[in-house]
Amino acid sequence: MNPSEDTTYALNTQALWRQRFNYYWKESMGYWQYAARSNFIGFLLFLVIVSSYYYAKTLQHLPTDYPYLWIVLLVLTPSLSASSIRTLTRSADRMFLLRIEHEMGIYFRSSFLYSYLMQSVWLLLAWVAVAPLYYHCLGSKAQPFLLMLILFLLLKIVHLSASWQEGRFVSERTRFASVCLRWAASLALLTIQFHYSVLWASLAALVLLFIWLAVFRNVSRYFIGWDYLIAKEKQQQAKLYAFFNWFIDVPQLPTRIARRSWISGLTRAVPFRQDSAYLYIYTKTLLRTELFAILLRITMISALAIAASNTASVRSIILVITLAISMIQVTSLERAHRYTFWLGMYPLEPQGKARALAYLIWLALTVELVLLTIPYMPGLPIRYLIVPALSFICISFVSGVILHRKFKKNALLEAE
Repeated sequence: MNPSEDTTYALNTQALWRQRFNYYWKESMGYWQYAARSNFIGFLLFLVIVSSYYYAKTLQHLPTDYPYLWIVLLVLTPSLSASSIRTLTRSADRMFLLRIEHEMGIYFRSSFLYSYLMQSVWLLLAWVAVAPLYYHCLGSKAQPFLLMLILFLLLKIVHLSASWQEGRFVSERTRFASVCLRWAASLALLTIQFHYSVLWASLAALVLLFIWLAVFRNVSRYFIGWDYLIAKEKQQQAKLYAFFNWFIDVPQLPTRIARRSWISGLTRAVPFRQDSAYLYIYTKTLLRTELFAILLRITMISALAIAASNTASVRSIILVITLAISMIQVTSLERAHRYTFWLGMYPLEPQGKARALAYLIWLALTVELVLLTIPYMPGLPIRYLIVPALSFICISFVSGVILHRKFKKNALLEAE
């Protein structure tokens, strides 16, 4: 292959990256506009302001000998170690780009740079979040903010480079071992960095890098791991679609079904009657799709946050915000069977769909409220039961009146 052909391939792969990135960016911005119209940005800003206020207030009463390191590790380790590269690859690439994979360097360098810039922003936000706690506990002994950040950004480059190499590994077991080693290395380096100094952490990082290179030097690998890159790209894009699905129906979103026999058997309690058909199918849908896993994670994380909080006001805010987020999530259940034509073949009343959805949302949020009340009440006077009680009233009103009317209107429009 002559130099002119090399230049042509480089230009083509660079143009391919630009074309795909422009399409991806345009599509994402379109969905972000819907997110902004739903007041999500305002809600997020409100959450940041309230959290910052109580964060600062908590630091004022926090002793300087507080064991801050576990919080730092909990926040920074995932931000540092999670290093997937957005390649924007597609299923057909394994066939049509395989013959020029040796000339794809400029394409994947662009994807590496984009991934690094985006993940560096999240890493910066994570460091900004824990820095006040760090400087409060160490005071004058704390290390400079920028010096710490520089090491974080350098380590992120190393993690992304290792992640790229992991994509080339032939063995799935070898890839898993490398990921575990990277996460363990992040824990060790962050501990050294915060307990000792940036210098010692830098030296330890070099040692660990040489260990990683020595361990995985002779590992069998592809020139480009097309199957792995395509699978990871689909996974990351599905997560993005799942987020946008909070605000608008995303037709590209694949529906993942999990059997979950340990809980899906609850549908046996639904009466075998015509007027219970919608309740049965939407209960089954809730329990066997990703929506149930999302609600479960939100509830568990919030319960831990409530249990770790010392003041009634912080617990109340976490409780209310959790219920609000869960309500936004669970209302997406209405769109679950929008394009299922089988439902139209049975003599089912459209109003039954509205009743079933409203009741199921009320039931899910009520169960979540009960679970959150368990860690909420210990150590608080009995009068603070007013917060869960008012939350229950709000849940009942929103589900039984506002959402029921909305679902009924939409069901009648779909039936026309």
